[in-house]
Amino acid sequence: MKMKFSTINKLSVIAVIAIIFLSSCSKFNVIKVKHYEKPVNEAGIYYALPQTVVSIEVKVKKNDLVKGPYAAFASKYLGLNNVAIANSTTYELAEIKVTNFAEPDSSQFYLVKLGKGHCKNSTFLALNEAGLILSANEFPESNENSADIKPNSESFNSSFGNFSYFADANTFEKIDTIIENVNLDTVSIAKQVLVKSLVEKSMEQKAKDAVDFIMRVKENKFNLLSGTSEVNYEKSTLTYMIQELEKLESDYMKLFTGLTSTKTIKYRFNYIPQLSNGSNLIPLFKFSEKDGIMDTSSSDGDLITISFERNFATGQLANFENRKENSNKHGFYYRIPENAIVKIKESNILKAEASFPISQFGVVTSLPTQKSKVQFYPNSGALKTVGINREGHFKGHGRRRH
Repeated sequence: MKMKFSTINKLSVIAVIAIIFLSSCSKFNVIKVKHYEKPVNEAGIYYALPQTVVSIEVKVKKNDLVKGPYAAFASKYLGLNNVAIANSTTYELAEIKVTNFAEPDSSQFYLVKLGKGHCKNSTFLALNEAGLILSANEFPESNENSADIKPNSESFNSSFGNFSYFADANTFEKIDTIIENVNLDTVSIAKQVLVKSLVEKSMEQKAKDAVDFIMRVKENKFNLLSGTSEVNYEKSTLTYMIQELEKLESDYMKLFTGLTSTKTIKYRFNYIPQLSNGSNLIPLFKFSEKDGIMDTSSSDGDLITISFERNFATGQLANFENRKENSNKHGFYYRIPENAIVKIKESNILKAEASFPISQFGVVTSLPTQKSKVQFYPNSGALKTVGINREGHFKGHGRRRH
């Protein structure tokens, strides 16, 4: 059977479902495992009920800006006043998604104790690889036998391009005139000597050359668009030439305006809701445009919080269960989850919201001790179907979650 494995990369793996056959009588007892009680020296099998883990996927865009080599001359030669004059990095909180998955609840492990002696029938349990119960005396449905497993975090990078421009001479020819005075007897003659040398261009001279090139590109593009070119080009050829000229112009403009690179970084935060949370705001992390995601202990940034709004649908049932008489005999334990709205906020601004059942907000109760056919929802531990064999041959169905 297949277990779906949900990750950012949408991978899937095959998981093992253990089908355990145990010789038993028509009645058995299920006890809760408690760390302070003496271990039971009887045959049986352990299973666990799940707890809901809230998973928050955060996408952050990191924008890196590298100033152009001729940024200092953008205003003088191009009239651009808002170009970057220094390298900078900024962060943007792009997206937040709230999902959930199930994992075994360490406080909800149970032992199925089987009676002694020879019995004709067998009891079998179906568990997934995490030890969560899927069914008892009933083969689980293949499309309902999996719980989401903690996904991995990944980041996707886009690297910088280089500043693009045609190779141009880095030097220019400088001609100096040197005057030498030559004395011949009583006659003084001024001799002029021309000395040529190569001198490296200054940054401003290079910027001026780049501007001149941009102007020539603009002129060529205008000639093509206005139809003043001497050659009558086909439409496809004309379109291609204009696109290439626009790209060339854009590349040269970046020498003044700079280059921008964007990296999308994905973070994953997992939080296990507790009954004690109430409607309190629980800190997850801090965020700032300057430093991105930071620990909650940081003095900078806005606080990102998670909160839970319960509907308390199982409140009356919980009170009823607490008033029931304690019994030493129990059938299979199961959960009745309670729905809650999960909210993610930045300061007081709502950034994400989701609504789904949370197992540990609900009630844990048990079936009768008679041998029964049961199917569970593995993500919540709730009953899906149940058939109980009694002397009156009663069969019922558990609640369905939509």
